[in-house]
Amino acid sequence: MNDQQLTDLFAAAAPVVEPPLPPGHTEQVLGAARRDRRRRRATAALAAVAALVLGGAATLLGPGLGGTAVDPAGGRPGLPDRIAGYSPLTGSVSDAPPGRALLLYGYGNGELFHTFQALVLGADGDVYRQLDAAPDQSGSWLLAPDGRSVVLADSSRKSSSVRIVDLATGRVDSVPLGRTGGVYPLALSPDGQTLAYGIVDTPQLDQDLAQGVGNAITSYGSGFGTLVLLNLRTGQSVATDVTPVTAVAFSPDGGRMAVQTRLETWLVGADGRRVEQVRVPQGYGITPHNAWSPDGTLLALTWWHRDSWSTGGGGVGEAFYPDVSVAEPFGVVRLDQPDRMIVKPDRVETFLGWLSGTELLSLSWDYGADTGALWATPVDGGAARPVSHFDSGHRCEYGTQRCVPYDVMVASRLLDGASVRVAGGPDRGPWPVGFRWAAAVPVLAALGLVLLIRRRRRRRSRGTPA
Repeated sequence: MNDQQLTDLFAAAAPVVEPPLPPGHTEQVLGAARRDRRRRRATAALAAVAALVLGGAATLLGPGLGGTAVDPAGGRPGLPDRIAGYSPLTGSVSDAPPGRALLLYGYGNGELFHTFQALVLGADGDVYRQLDAAPDQSGSWLLAPDGRSVVLADSSRKSSSVRIVDLATGRVDSVPLGRTGGVYPLALSPDGQTLAYGIVDTPQLDQDLAQGVGNAITSYGSGFGTLVLLNLRTGQSVATDVTPVTAVAFSPDGGRMAVQTRLETWLVGADGRRVEQVRVPQGYGITPHNAWSPDGTLLALTWWHRDSWSTGGGGVGEAFYPDVSVAEPFGVVRLDQPDRMIVKPDRVETFLGWLSGTELLSLSWDYGADTGALWATPVDGGAARPVSHFDSGHRCEYGTQRCVPYDVMVASRLLDGASVRVAGGPDRGPWPVGFRWAAAVPVLAALGLVLLIRRRRRRRSRGTPA
């Protein structure tokens, strides 16, 4: 059939009249098209917002979510020239173990609101973690000389065990003591296997603990406590006749201890037996934890204060503690001439340890920078220099108070020979669980809103007139 025939065929067919469009049909079609266009734009915008939120959440929450440990470099650690400040977003040791640590310290304030963190600073980078095994206490801890573990004791009540936190895995183990009492850790041997601790049990201690006195155990222990040596690997204890005991420092080879008992300083063997008394200048005694220099020839000293009070019935209570309020609170002596002070170093408010055989590390306030600082002080009497500053931001108590460091401890074996380096950005690990959930809420809400709009759009599309 050609074109002409087709034309004739259509011309001969009866005309068909199309029914008229219903009233308002054109307006309905145009309105539906406009609504569909607006829905598409809104869906695209919400999808973009959700993508941004998810991307930001992944950036903030992603690092360390699996709780993997930081791989220790194994080399010589560096002390950062600036120590990062308080942040509630700092991850925990149990969630993301930091590996070996160079510093353990309390940080915060509590004048009105309790804003406190127990923190470790990693030895292999700018790694900061909260020691969640000790969330509300400080002081009753020891950082191992190699920085790989922390020993914790309960400072608020009597106990029969100590806890060991492995900083490489976040695992917490309990080591029984075989006796219950007020326990205060004093020092760890260089290999980290022997814990020297004091234990005390008096009726007065029970009364003060019941009243919530925070330093009751250490106060009564300094006047009545007994020195005990505990092998953390085997759990075996060696009780000594050294009582009372206020401070202990192991020699670099671990074969001896310098022990402070009242206002006397003694050398004690690894078996817990007294060897000889060290006649240091009157009023002075060893600094806690790390008094012995790395070469074993020097002892760092501090001024010791004595408090006495009547306990009733003719009894006398005593407590001994370092006193930095005196004019010259610190000094250094040679073990072969312990009665002669070779130097009274400047800028020492809290002695921490030895950077080398000729230079010690301390904590004191830097009034020029208006913040706490770590100072290197030569033992030959040279001028001290600040090597690291703590963050000076007003972040504690909701921005009303300055955060301050206290109860600082160092890993003594890592500190010896450590260099000072430029601090990098702080690695705080994954956010605490509560903050993760808080950050996840807007993400889930945005995704839910997108899905709800898309579902309504599909329903309306099915009902739209053709």
